[in-house]
Amino acid sequence: MNKRVKERIKQIQEEYENFHAVFDNMKNAVLQKENLITRKARHPLFEIEPFEALIRNEFITEDERYALFLQETDQINPESEKLYTFVIDPENNQIVHRIRYDENNNCYETIFWYEDNCHKSMQRYIHTKHPYHHGIICYTFFKNGLPDLYLKCQYSKVLSKKYKIEDGRITGYRQQHTFFSYTSDVTFKYDASGAIDVIKESGKDAGILRERPEILFKRPEHNQTIENTFKRIEDFLFQRISRQILKQVQIEEKVYCLMLEYTMPEAFPPELAIGVSKDPEDSNETLKSHQWYTTNLRYLYDEYTIDLHDEQMQYIYLFYYRAYDFKEHKRETFEYWNDQIRQVYVNVCRRLMDVDFSTCFNISEDYLVIARGDVYDDSEYYYKQMKEYKNVKKTL
Repeated sequence: MNKRVKERIKQIQEEYENFHAVFDNMKNAVLQKENLITRKARHPLFEIEPFEALIRNEFITEDERYALFLQETDQINPESEKLYTFVIDPENNQIVHRIRYDENNNCYETIFWYEDNCHKSMQRYIHTKHPYHHGIICYTFFKNGLPDLYLKCQYSKVLSKKYKIEDGRITGYRQQHTFFSYTSDVTFKYDASGAIDVIKESGKDAGILRERPEILFKRPEHNQTIENTFKRIEDFLFQRISRQILKQVQIEEKVYCLMLEYTMPEAFPPELAIGVSKDPEDSNETLKSHQWYTTNLRYLYDEYTIDLHDEQMQYIYLFYYRAYDFKEHKRETFEYWNDQIRQVYVNVCRRLMDVDFSTCFNISEDYLVIARGDVYDDSEYYYKQMKEYKNVKKTL
C-alpha cells in the first residue's frame, strides 16, 4: 500500500469520527439545489463503487430495469419487498439522495456527492429507538477518467480497492482491509466487443493462497435462459458424478445410497456422499424415517477425489444465482425456486439410478440415489420421488 493510499485512508478515518455532522452538512448542501425530482423503485439502482452492479451480478435487461420503477407505492408489500425513494438532479440525471424505510419505520439514508475526480457517498442507518446507529463513508477517486482508488469506511475500519490500468482500461484491482489479514487480487476479462465478460477473485489470508479463485461475475450468454441453464447444470452433474465414480471409487461394503446434499439458495454444486449399508434388519423402516439420511454416510471429498467444482460451470451457476437474488423474495417466490431446484436434482438422481456402478460397489436391496436440501420436507420429498421411480422401473 503506497503512501498516497495511506494518506487517503487516514483522512477518511478522521472524517468518520465526525460522521453525523459531516452527513448533515452534505445533505443540506445537496438538497438546496432547485428543480430536484423524486422517483420510487424496488432497487437501490446505484452505488459509487465502480463495477458494483457487475460484482453483485446484477446484469439487468431493459424490461427488468423498467419494472423496478413504481408509480404507486401500493404496488409494494412492505413485509416482503423494499421501497426506495430517490432524489435526482435532472440536469445530469444523477441520484443525490436515497432513502429506504422498513416496516418498522427504521431507515437507511444515503447522500451522494459528485466532483470531477471524486465521487462520495455517505449512508447512515436511523433506528426509531436508537438514532444514528452507524454509518458508512465511501469514496471513489478517478485518474484520467478511470477509477483509481475506492475506499469504504465503517466502524473506522477501511476497505480499499486500488485499480490496475493497462492500455487505457481497468484490468482489475488489489483489495485490502485495515482490520483483516485477507487480501485479494481481482482480474477482469473482456469480450470481443470490449465489455467486461468475467470478474475473478484470487485471495490470500495471512499469505496463504485460496484453493481456487471465486467467480464474481459472468456476463450472460446470448439467448441464455433459466431453462437451458438448469438443463446444462443437470447434464454436468450427471456426467461428472457418474464418470468420476466409475473411474475412482472402490467400496467393499454394500451401498444403500448416493446422496447429493445442497443448501438454498446456493444449490450448486452439491456435496456428494455414499451411504454404506450395515445391513440393518429394519432398513426399509429406517429409510422412511429421517434418521436414514444422516447415518453411515461416507463423504467422498474426504476419501476420494470426486470434484464437482468447475470454472465453466461456475459461470452457469451465476446465471441462476442472479435470477434468484435479483429481487427480494417472499415465501411464494422462495417456494418457486425451491421447486425448480428440486426438479433438477430429481432428474439427476433418476439418471444416476440407471447407471451400472457394479465395478465400483455392490448395492443393497433398498439402494436409492437421492438428494437432500435444507428445507424441512426435502428428505421426504426426494425419498418418495425416487422410491416411486425405482418401483416404476421394476415393472418395465
